[in-house]
Amino acid sequence: MNQKKWTDLLDQDVYNRLANCRSKKSDILPLAQAKWGFLKNKPGFQKEDALIAVLELLDCNSCDIDLTAEDYNNILFQMI
Repeated sequence: MNQKKWTDLLDQDVYNRLANCRSKKSDILPLAQAKWGFLKNKPGFQKEDALIAVLELLDCNSCDIDLTAEDYNNILFQMI
């Protein structure tokens, strides 16, 4: 399968919640992993860039998800 956008890497449930601005805290890891999967072979990007991009997108979608510093670091640690 040839992915054209990072959301092609999401499972259907996570994608549907994202598309409907209904993402939840547990979606952050799969969203960040998908974004990272799309960016990791491009020069100049790091895992944290993918996570920040996802958090900014969720903020634009009015998804108010509070992450502690520990949550943030755990997500970064779990990203493949």
